[in-house]
Amino acid sequence: MPPLPELQPIATNGAHNLPAQVTKLVGRSEALRVLARQLSEERFLTIVGPGGVGKTSVALAVAEAVAADYEHGVWLVDLAHLSDPRLVPGALASVQGQEALSDNPIPSLVESLRGKQMLLVLDNCAHVVEAAAALAASILRGAPGVRILATSREPLRVEGERRHRLSPLEVPSASASLTAAEALGFSAIELFVQCAAARLDEFELRDRDVSIVVDVCRKLDGLPLAIEFAAGQIDTFGVRGLSARLAGGLQLLSGGYRTALPRHQTLRAMLDSSYDRLPEPERIVFGRLSIFDDEFSLEAANKVAAGGEVAAAEVIDHVASLARKSLVTANVFGKKPVYRLLETTRCYALEKLRESGEFDVVARRHAECCPDLLSLAEAAE
Repeated sequence: MPPLPELQPIATNGAHNLPAQVTKLVGRSEALRVLARQLSEERFLTIVGPGGVGKTSVALAVAEAVAADYEHGVWLVDLAHLSDPRLVPGALASVQGQEALSDNPIPSLVESLRGKQMLLVLDNCAHVVEAAAALAASILRGAPGVRILATSREPLRVEGERRHRLSPLEVPSASASLTAAEALGFSAIELFVQCAAARLDEFELRDRDVSIVVDVCRKLDGLPLAIEFAAGQIDTFGVRGLSARLAGGLQLLSGGYRTALPRHQTLRAMLDSSYDRLPEPERIVFGRLSIFDDEFSLEAANKVAAGGEVAAAEVIDHVASLARKSLVTANVFGKKPVYRLLETTRCYALEKLRESGEFDVVARRHAECCPDLLSLAEAAE
């Protein structure tokens, strides 16, 4: 069992095992305010979003901000290192200074938490989501003074769970004509400049480079981790070189911190960790959806993704599942829901489609349904 984390005093009451933050959290002030309010209203809050969007950083910042509200402290339970879901209760036991001696330690854990006023941060739940959900449900039922803040690429789907989908950082529109000072008002640009300056002392954003940096951040969908990876290579390629190399796909997006988990050291590895857990039909649909370079409807997805091992009646369910797992982005605020793959995710899915040997067939389906897609778009206006 790993050693217990060192306790550190925080605010005026309680203790915690939260790691000290060593970098500035960019562009998340409003999200932190909203999450702190939601956590005051709900006992179970899950921050959901794609890999690299910054769920852990935001959760830790929220936990630190509200720590003084909990008499018995705020405790981080990092599940990222676990390869076996059966170890999830033991991770909590370790943080609480207990030993998981039985085959089912959850009842004794819940009993030890009963009567406590505490916040538990269950971080990186996606790869052990069922075990994390079972633990959270038991705690919510048996320890009414305990609140849970979780992070996951998909919801835990437990009764009482409130979900907060964390958006990427803000990026200017492609058509915006901005000065360097104006561009720095967008959080994605601010993060890029912060990371580039940390790598290259003399770096500063100049007006002539704004459109290129905007293009880089747009290609990276405003994902903080991807921006950090790209900006971290500014000393090798320069601004223009970064933009050119990003056109080649995911090859540039590596070079994460040595102390990070292997799946957090490259964007490809992070996407691998999500893809490897998909059932085979969802892998097939995921690859086929990469043929869309913009938003698509469920009707369009059905025309392109159905066939072979995937029945037409199943496509909608697979798209919905991929959306829950943050591999597809859903916009449900128009007359009809529309969907898209983030560009970095689409590059990855397109590779999988080519590897499958289905690219030509799927591209033909896409071309054949384009007139239908135009009719659907016109009908939605």
